[in-house]
Amino acid sequence: MNWLAFGFSSGVAFFLSPFVVHHLGNLTYGVWTLVVSLIAYMGLLDLGLRGAVVRYVSRHQTQGDHAEANRIISGALWLRLSISTFAILIGLLFSRYAPRYFQIPAGLQSAARVAIGVAAASFGLTLLGGVFGGVLAALHRFDLLSAVAISQTSVRAVGVVWILEKGHGIIALACWEFSVVLTANLVLIFLAFRSYPELHILPTMPKRKTLKAIWGFSAYIFIIQICVQVMYYTDNVVVGICVSAAAITFYSIGGTLIEYIRQMIASLVTTFLPLASKLEAGGQRSELQSLLIKGTNAALVVSLPIETVLLFRGPTFIGLWMGSQYATVSGHVLQILLLGHILSVTTHTSANIAYGVGQPKPIVVWRVGEAIANLSLSVILARRIGITGVAWGTAVPSLFISLFFFPQFMSKLVGMPVGVYFRKGWVPAFLGAAPFAIACIVADKYWIPTSLVHFLLQVAIIFPIYLLGVGLLFGRELLAFLRNLEVLPAWLSRRLASPLLDKDKAETAL
Repeated sequence: MNWLAFGFSSGVAFFLSPFVVHHLGNLTYGVWTLVVSLIAYMGLLDLGLRGAVVRYVSRHQTQGDHAEANRIISGALWLRLSISTFAILIGLLFSRYAPRYFQIPAGLQSAARVAIGVAAASFGLTLLGGVFGGVLAALHRFDLLSAVAISQTSVRAVGVVWILEKGHGIIALACWEFSVVLTANLVLIFLAFRSYPELHILPTMPKRKTLKAIWGFSAYIFIIQICVQVMYYTDNVVVGICVSAAAITFYSIGGTLIEYIRQMIASLVTTFLPLASKLEAGGQRSELQSLLIKGTNAALVVSLPIETVLLFRGPTFIGLWMGSQYATVSGHVLQILLLGHILSVTTHTSANIAYGVGQPKPIVVWRVGEAIANLSLSVILARRIGITGVAWGTAVPSLFISLFFFPQFMSKLVGMPVGVYFRKGWVPAFLGAAPFAIACIVADKYWIPTSLVHFLLQVAIIFPIYLLGVGLLFGRELLAFLRNLEVLPAWLSRRLASPLLDKDKAETAL
């Protein structure tokens, strides 16, 4: 469901963006993008509170301590109310001074001020509703969260098309966004109370003990979020300052593809946080070990085919997608970034499990170090070798922390030898992808595509090689998964059940 929501929102944005640009024009669209960007940076005001709600509610709900869960939810809601008020005040401040400092034309300044103020109010509502979204995530109701997200995207898109067709501008867009956000968050509140009948909001100010518990967890998440912002969203700034503004385009093409993969994996691993919290609350240590192994397997199996194609055929793809002038430089940047990102997929899995069992603190020191190393190396290398230096400055610290910190930390956390973690969590996925990697190398050298459609057809033709490799290594797990989902025909499910049960009995006896 998370992937469906992500894919749907990405698809709508892909097709809607040209429509919005055409109807608003370059100038007005630029102002609207500025409005959205200014409000987006306020996302850091979440302060990690959603993660705290997911962590503690899933834990206390599993233990049957609904009174403590209600105290956490009420405390988080009280804090979010304060933060939302602050965010709206900041938005009003932005609306007063942003048109002056960002050189917005006089004819659009009034509209920009109103749009920023309304967008800030929408953000404040999103912060409040996020508490109830956290409750649903804690209950593992990602089906409901995704359904709301898909509905919100659909309604927003229909409204945007109607508003622009009627000739309205950014004020109307901002007001429509406010209406959609208000409705979506009211739905989240309703679903949270319905899914968790024991939920009650306490009218009194939260006690110091409750606030300490919330901040004791969310403060670490907040620091990690800042580090992630530095690692993933400052590269273009470094390129613009140390190389040139024109070079940003070449760098951002590769960086955008990495960001899409990162969001796709985040849609999977975000489900591990509440699950890990439930397992830890129930004292199910062996299940936590299994979650680490299977979660790492799943994240790698999902990401490796895309990363393999881009690693070995990235320049070819970019040349066909964006133009031949971008193929070499942007393709090289993409390949360097992928060297660090392929293994960082495992850290996303590990981090969410660590958050779920209440251990974000050890990650903070390493993330801060990674962020400092990332920024420092990027600046130093950018002045020496250009935009590829920025890519190396991002990839090397990521590769280091993925290899030397997270495996040791997570193995100790769940009580598993690090060699077992590598052997069961990492090795099978990379072995399964090896034949597909060879096929990509051969195809890129001897089977030259003439168009993007031709390229995609090539990938589709050789993709069964990856499925075969993964099937040979994970066939039993995949069959069991399909049987649990009840998507296999009854006769096939019965036929497969006997060998699987026999193998389980043999392993148990051994």
